[in-house]
Amino acid sequence: MSYNKRLITFLMLLLLGFSAVAEAQKVVSTKVHGIINIDEAGRPLAYPGSIFYNKKSRELYVVEPGKSKVVFYTPDYFPFMAIGRGYGVKDPVDIFVDSDGNFYLISSNEQKIYILSSALILKKVIPVKGFKGDNDFVPTHVAVNPVTGEIYVTGAGKDFVVCFNQEGRFTRFLYPEMEVKGVKISSIVSNVGVDSQGRVYLVALDFGQVYVFDKDGSFLFKFGTHGANFGQLSQPSAVAVDEENRRIYVCDPMRQAVLAYDMNGKFLFEFGGLGWAPGWFDYPVDIAVDSNGCVIVSDWLNQRIQILKPQVNKVIHVEPSMPSNRAE
Repeated sequence: MSYNKRLITFLMLLLLGFSAVAEAQKVVSTKVHGIINIDEAGRPLAYPGSIFYNKKSRELYVVEPGKSKVVFYTPDYFPFMAIGRGYGVKDPVDIFVDSDGNFYLISSNEQKIYILSSALILKKVIPVKGFKGDNDFVPTHVAVNPVTGEIYVTGAGKDFVVCFNQEGRFTRFLYPEMEVKGVKISSIVSNVGVDSQGRVYLVALDFGQVYVFDKDGSFLFKFGTHGANFGQLSQPSAVAVDEENRRIYVCDPMRQAVLAYDMNGKFLFEFGGLGWAPGWFDYPVDIAVDSNGCVIVSDWLNQRIQILKPQVNKVIHVEPSMPSNRAE
């Protein structure tokens, strides 16, 4: 995006986002179900990044970019193994598991997608190439559509998502865009998610919103209000869909919070706040939901993974100056 377009985006967000009042200034209490802070060798986790929860196996996968590996955890969150170079995967930064149990791992350094079978045998390597602008495209996150099999890849600082088919051929781009006085402006896409119906969720960093598309790439709706107050998104980094409880969760490292929405994008509640005790965050970068409805948060600067259960019957009405979390 050009400097002028970025300037327009910034000015519009000042006018539209920060002037908007949060729909409800309320948070919920969270029950801490667990904290993960060691890897498969019993060593402390070092700045865990992306996470993925496999609802079929009930396993959790945590990427440690600094150690070039992905740590596997059992359903009770015990670390039992890790994969990396020994499995033919170099420098993973993100992981996704499709409905057939295949593992998709992104390597920023290699600009590749590694696909492993459910038995962790390397099946295919897809270069993230073949589209306009691929020379400086550094892949960061990956998701796979459960209905179409299409592969979605985000890039560092890029305002689009690159789409590939299962053969590794580029198919199209997806953009989060808005129009201001006849000028189309777009946002950096910080992450991408999918649900079981094949809907695609693009996390628009600059807009403080999430854009939702159907399985064919047609825009459906967007949600989220940009800002730094309760119920608003400053610079969202990840999205997770809890279809059983009909909620969408978005984490925001700048606000140190997780925000919950209904399946139509209506804000429900939030939890979090800057801190080091259980239930508090220091730059939460990724999010997932387990089979029990717990929210799993990659608490980056606290160097841990937290498993939290929102206590929706314990709503806490707060003033803007108050911290935004109560943990049990």
